[in-house]
Amino acid sequence: MKILGAEQFEFYKHEGYLHASDVVTEDALGLAETVLHDWSEWQIGEWLYRGLLDDAQPELDFSQRLAVLWEEAGRPKYLRSPRRDLVGPAMYDLLVESSLLDLAADLLRTDEISEHGIFNARPKLPDQRWTDTPWHQDAQYYRDAERVHVVSIWFLLQAVRDESSCLQVAPQRHNGVLFDDWHDEDKGFKGIDRAEWSNLEAVSVPMDRGDALCFTQLTPHRALRNTSDVVRWSMDLCYEATETVTDSGKQYGFVARSDDSRGLWGRWDDLPVRFY
Repeated sequence: MKILGAEQFEFYKHEGYLHASDVVTEDALGLAETVLHDWSEWQIGEWLYRGLLDDAQPELDFSQRLAVLWEEAGRPKYLRSPRRDLVGPAMYDLLVESSLLDLAADLLRTDEISEHGIFNARPKLPDQRWTDTPWHQDAQYYRDAERVHVVSIWFLLQAVRDESSCLQVAPQRHNGVLFDDWHDEDKGFKGIDRAEWSNLEAVSVPMDRGDALCFTQLTPHRALRNTSDVVRWSMDLCYEATETVTDSGKQYGFVARSDDSRGLWGRWDDLPVRFY
């Protein structure tokens, strides 16, 4: 089902990103909540097992519970980008959820869509810089996509503003090749050479629940620091046209929508391999 207008697509093509309001359904958000809640329970259980906590405090609200317990546990390092830990039926159902595939189809201009397989979840806790991603392009993490359109769809479980770590994008910087890499040795992220940062216009994108931020594999973007008192729960999923699927997409992903039913793995149990 088409959900974007012509003007929105033209904006995406020209600027390299699109803030699409109220396009992620409650069904998709509910699946994301299930996946992230299960991971949160695992992480809290690990802190309990290590003796860093005495009480899991299940009565706390999901938006603050992990942050409160992280403080009580002494701020231990945690998995800032869960991926393989999320893989399962609920994650698969999220990746093939119809509203997300409709959005990807509008941006890729095809109904033959593959899920790229390299996705991220981000529990960004308050008052720490370990998850502050520097200016980067997603294709720096899968360089075979330098000249192949891979769209990222980033959404949250709550509203986000500057103080709660919304993303910033650099418009109209997505039509060239990859910038030179810079490695943040302190945090372990890849990024754009710091000499280029002053040439990037930073546009903040505040969002509400149900919104999606879409951008290309070459669009520079970064995350601001979370100075609020809540966890910023986000997911970013990647899709590409099956006709031009990348090697990394073949390795980690799967066909998510196709007119040819022989090419579509319709259920988690049908997958011949487990994705990423």
